[in-house]
Amino acid sequence: MSRLVHWRYLASELGYRWKRTVLLVGGIALAVTLVAMLDILGRGFADVATVPFRNLGADLIVQRGTIENAVPKAMGIMLPYSAQPILPNELARLASEPGVSRAEGFVLLWNFGVGRFYSISGIPLGSNAPALGPGRVREWLIKGRVPTPGSAEILVERHYGAFYQLDPGSTVEFGGNPFTVVGVVDIKEGSQIAASNFYMDIDQARSLGALPADAVNQVFLKVADMAETENVKRQIAGWMPRASVASPGTMLQLFGGVSQAIGRFGPLAVGVGALVALALSAALVLGVVSERRRDLALLSVLGWERKQVRRQVTVEMIVQGFLAGLIAVALIALGLKLISQIPIALPGSLPGENPVDFANGGFRVASSSVLLPAVGTLWDWAVPPIAAAIACGAWGWIWSRAAIDRELWAAIKSS
Repeated sequence: MSRLVHWRYLASELGYRWKRTVLLVGGIALAVTLVAMLDILGRGFADVATVPFRNLGADLIVQRGTIENAVPKAMGIMLPYSAQPILPNELARLASEPGVSRAEGFVLLWNFGVGRFYSISGIPLGSNAPALGPGRVREWLIKGRVPTPGSAEILVERHYGAFYQLDPGSTVEFGGNPFTVVGVVDIKEGSQIAASNFYMDIDQARSLGALPADAVNQVFLKVADMAETENVKRQIAGWMPRASVASPGTMLQLFGGVSQAIGRFGPLAVGVGALVALALSAALVLGVVSERRRDLALLSVLGWERKQVRRQVTVEMIVQGFLAGLIAVALIALGLKLISQIPIALPGSLPGENPVDFANGGFRVASSSVLLPAVGTLWDWAVPPIAAAIACGAWGWIWSRAAIDRELWAAIKSS
């Protein structure tokens, strides 16, 4: 009975044609590494885009835009053009939207003064107010206390307060009325997209913005199943006029061009990369088999059965593919170490959400940054050797059939 695999012959072939072995193993290792790193980068950028929402306890931010030209027509307190009134019945419908587990409305105001622009968030201050969106300022409080509901008291953001020397006890005038600073808050990392310079009772904010009772202009939603976030977003956009619904996908659009492309088109890039890697492995294995046509024909003359020759070639390709996969794992580990040190700047606000965008001067909090959360999974370590071995083995079995179909003399002439 013939041996299944001649391991000594296999080892000698790897060493005898070492240049071809290095080319095949190295080429496949690089291709597999590229595919794996594209997948890891895509997951990393998609994950970093959720940071602002995680720290806000929300998954979607709903606002209503206006058809007016987004240029201030007068100085003073106003509703942002990107955050027009949302009526109580609309807020109730948002809260009952399929897939939404929690909803809370807030009031966002801008003030345009001479050389000084700032934003104000009106938040519920009752004992049952949820810690959602700007309502999480209670957790961000670093000095003083939370304002008393219904009072002319405010919280100030730490950087803004330091810039204008505002501390508990200071007085700020809004709409001709004095408000007393009673506390200072430090916005958590990534939460700048919903940050304001000042925070006050929501009814006080409604009065300043001339909003009807119970009306809001900014709604934060928590989705029961994260996988349904984009579906809920589309549902809301389908019935709410001029709806602007921000999600982690919106954050991806605010990153740089390369970051955005990788984050948004990661799955497509991985699929294309996998096809390229498969085609490359086919070409490299074909090159190895073609180079050995004469040897394979000679093995048949020496008494090797056709199945035995094909099996030998297949196992050799499996071994080389597995070696390529192991090298790819080492390269992936190195790549993870390097890209996990890449700083990613998080957006300081949603598009058009900072009044400073409309004029020169004013105070702007610097965007925060985080390190790219690139993490390898069990699949990232296990798949490369297995996939490379299977692909190379399959191509070896396919290409070896044509190689051993030739007679010895034909193989010698073609070599």
